[in-house]
Amino acid sequence: MTPKIIHLCWFSDDPYPVEIQACLKTWRHLLPDYKIRLWDADAARSIGCPFIDEALRCHRWAYAADAVRFYAVWKEGGVYMDSDIFLRRRFDDIIVDEGCVTFNEFFPDHDGHSALQAAFFIGSKGNEFCKRVFDHYNTSDYEEVISPYIMADVAEKYFGYRNEDTEQHLDGLRSIPRDFSPRASVSRLPPTPTVCTVSTAAGASGGSAGASNWL
Repeated sequence: MTPKIIHLCWFSDDPYPVEIQACLKTWRHLLPDYKIRLWDADAARSIGCPFIDEALRCHRWAYAADAVRFYAVWKEGGVYMDSDIFLRRRFDDIIVDEGCVTFNEFFPDHDGHSALQAAFFIGSKGNEFCKRVFDHYNTSDYEEVISPYIMADVAEKYFGYRNEDTEQHLDGLRSIPRDFSPRASVSRLPPTPTVCTVSTAAGASGGSAGASNWL
């Protein structure tokens, strides 16, 4: 079973901006049965991953969070959400007993390269997908490649993921079409009743790492 834990990364000493506070309020309101597990800079360093350590040293919070999120869900299971995720409804209908579930992603400026959603995903403790993505970071030199592309590369290589916006039930990984995705509004897709979250892109991992839009 996937435990009722939400993993949250916040690495700087800055207080949460008002936009982030509003997002976290929706988590507590709609998910009172979930525990929020905070990964601060000390917790991130305790992982012992050189990639994470270098990203933190450079104050590149988003890239540190890219690695920490997969370690967290692999080791403990649960839900990862960027701190700028505004929750619209519960997501019980996509919880998995085993494996990992995420969303197809869309970046119109990247020549059709497949991508998977990193801002919001769910996984069981010990799931193979999160382990393999974390292994990529743990064995790589520091580089600034966003995690949705790395997720898709791992999914294609080890799980048979296809670069198409369809629901795919793979062995250990489920991908959901992008009109369910928390990035739907950023991708200029029309909102639908199935969307359970919206990304506000408001500095998701600490400090001012993100954009300053409030959607």
